[in-house]
Formats: sequence, C-alpha cells, structure tokens
Amino acid sequence: MEKIPRVNYNEFKEWNERMIQKYDPEAFHRHSNPFIRFIERKRVKVILNMIDPQKDDLIIEVGCGAGDVIEKAIRGTLYGVDISSSILNKAKGKMIHLFQGDAQYLPCKNGAFSKVICSEVLEHTLSPFSALNEIDRILKEEGLAIISIPNESLINRIKIIFIRVGIFRWLFPKMPEKMNDEWHLHIFSLKEWLNLFHKCFRVIGLRSIPFGGLPLRYVVLLEKREGRD
Repeated sequence: MEKIPRVNYNEFKEWNERMIQKYDPEAFHRHSNPFIRFIERKRVKVILNMIDPQKDDLIIEVGCGAGDVIEKAIRGTLYGVDISSSILNKAKGKMIHLFQGDAQYLPCKNGAFSKVICSEVLEHTLSPFSALNEIDRILKEEGLAIISIPNESLINRIKIIFIRVGIFRWLFPKMPEKMNDEWHLHIFSLKEWLNLFHKCFRVIGLRSIPFGGLPLRYVVLLEKREGRD
C-alpha cells in the first residue's frame, strides 16, 4: 500500500489525484458487476429520497466526484465541490455549478446551503471531524445534511470469504482485496461514525444499503444541533 501523506496539504492533494486515477470512483456506477451497480443505484436513490430536494433548495455535494449523485436531484439549485480537478472535469456538462475545494476548508459562506450531501467521502479526508464542522458551517439553521459511509468491517469479512473459496477475482477482477488497500484513511464502525456525527449534528434518519440484512453502506440524515459552542 502506498504511503499516505497525513500532514502536508499539497502532498495529500497530489496523492489523492493518484488514487483517483487508480480507483476511479465513477466506475462503480457503470461497473461490469450488476450487484455493484445495484448497490450504487440504491445508495443514490436513498440519499435523494431522504434529502428530498425542493425547488427553492440550494444543494451542494461535498466531494461530488463526477456528479453521479447530485445530478440525479430533480429539483433545487445544484452545486458540487471536489478537491480533484481531474474528476471535476468528468462532471462538466452536467447541470451542476462546480468548483474546486477541500472538504475541510470549503470556499463557501456561512449558512449558504439548505441541504448538503457528502457520500463516501469522509473516510478519504485527513480529518473527518474538520469536514463535518465545515458542513455544519455552510448549512442553514433549518438545513439538512446527508452522509453515506461504508460498512468496512462487513465488506472485508465478505471479501475474505470470497477469497477463501477462490471466487473473489472472478467476481471483482479490479477491486482491492481490502478496503484499506484503497485510499480510505479511516476505518470506523457505525457506532464510531455516529459518535462523531453527534458532535456536530443530531441524527434523525439511518438507512442500510442495500437493505437491513446486508448493510454494506449506511446513509445517515443529520440536522444542525442547537447550542454548539
């Protein structure tokens, strides 16, 4: 596994670009494996159903990648921000206002957005708490944030079973054998994620993807918490 830069921002940005080239996140939405495509479609559908975009909403996706989630919102004014210039190029031409920025230092005004989407991003950041603070800062008082995270322990257990029976490479020829072989900097349990969310928000909704008996992803709906220092 390539050494991960954890302090120098420019090194991190360059390293992230290399990971983007190595593990194209857009590829999951058009993956050759129909089960992976099903999971991605379900994740996007649940996110948009829970965030419920309205005509007057200003909605931003933090870590928008190629815009595969935010572009599916049928109402609202849509914005996307990502640290990677190369993946933002893939989002050009979609009906999204795009700009480059780090999730931990968003170039946005306080309370600028009514809804924020952050899907499969926090585990890639140097400081998930800093990113959550920024999401809280740019969110209106009555706004909502929705975050999706991978259930890495379950995914890794399933991968181990597939590897042991010799079908992993047949099913997933290009996928790393462990989640932390990708560019995930943090591997948290659901309880640890929820504890982190509670520092900035109230959790008002939780869904498992693709369903409760197989929670490979979690989608969490958050609202601003009153009385934060």
